[in-house]
Amino acid sequence: MFVIKALRELFFPSVWMRQSRNWRIVSLRSLFNKFFTRLTADYSNIYIRALGADPVQLGIVNSFTHISGAITATPLGWLQDRFSLRKIFLLGVAVHLSVLSIYSFATSWAMIIPAMILTAAVSRIGNCLVICDVSVNPEDRSTCKGICDGFFALPSILGPVLAAFIITYFGGIGVEGIRPVYWIQLVGETVCFLVLLLLLKEVARPKVSERSGFIGDYREVFKRGIALKWYIILSVVRTFTSGLATPFTKPFANEIKGADQFLLGAMSTGTFIIQVLFSGPIGRLADKIGRRKVYFMMEPFYFLSILMLVFAPSSEFLIMSSILGGFRAITGYVCMTPLMVDLVPIECIGRWRGILGVIDGVCSIPAPVIGGFIWTTIGPSYLILIPLLIELVASLPLLMMIPDKVTHKERFNNIQ
Repeated sequence: MFVIKALRELFFPSVWMRQSRNWRIVSLRSLFNKFFTRLTADYSNIYIRALGADPVQLGIVNSFTHISGAITATPLGWLQDRFSLRKIFLLGVAVHLSVLSIYSFATSWAMIIPAMILTAAVSRIGNCLVICDVSVNPEDRSTCKGICDGFFALPSILGPVLAAFIITYFGGIGVEGIRPVYWIQLVGETVCFLVLLLLLKEVARPKVSERSGFIGDYREVFKRGIALKWYIILSVVRTFTSGLATPFTKPFANEIKGADQFLLGAMSTGTFIIQVLFSGPIGRLADKIGRRKVYFMMEPFYFLSILMLVFAPSSEFLIMSSILGGFRAITGYVCMTPLMVDLVPIECIGRWRGILGVIDGVCSIPAPVIGGFIWTTIGPSYLILIPLLIELVASLPLLMMIPDKVTHKERFNNIQ
């Protein structure tokens, strides 16, 4: 019954219309952007491998994103709170187009390194969250994330399947088979950028004190935030865990489990079907009963997905693993992101993301390299299973230390 009620709320104009015009524009852009991104998402690390990178070199390439992120996070976060969000966001999207250009014309794995360096800046200032963080009603934050990552992900379901046919047409999994998919993504996202340039307006928000200075501005975040140190520790653990295994998940399915481009596409399609069907209702539930509670409710699906991936005896189990993994993707967006945003006043969100960015960047730099060593020395299956153990012994206990605004409103009165 709750799912039906939540869907009724989502597909009628009440939630949509009470948000700002900028959020509606950016979320519609997200609909198309997700489709083009899904064309290449499953093949980025496979593409780097095809360009000649071994497992350790693949880890090194991915580490450059974290190095760049650690260096740029605090200044970019500070700029985000101080200057025009519209200009900052459009600059980030433009940089993203340059990243796609590098992928489209790369002839060796080393040529991807500049793209990885620029990707860190894109994740800070070219992310739609730059606009969404300050443009949605706080009481609808998880719901709006559910709309973007659920209903607006619907066209993305076609992306992996279309990519598989394109890659097959151009010769199968390999450099020349995957490259045309990047060309298509570059053209599509360029059109989206031009639409943003025409329609996006300046973002209204509270102003930051002009007398604080760079260091004073960051001190203000800790003075006004709640449980920030606990969240930083949690974020470090989660970021390291993700950086350890994520670059190797698709290569694991391809090289160890024998998944071809069509099976990889089916796996991604399974994940996105879950996101489309359940992101909205789960987001609405998180806004009603608490983001932390919903996260705990969904975690068993994540554990099952990891076990199925590692021990899958057939392609059907690989697809089921991705379907169950879709619930983890949902909770990351509709539970963890709103939980993090609520910990500080909205005029501090750029600096708060900058703090998390530099700490996470430094701690996650070695993660892909360590993952590459684990793959080659201990074994690929152990690499995929380690994040499950870390989640059980570290992440879940740390999450209990983070207050949830939905269920601890009295603790948040002094920062809103």
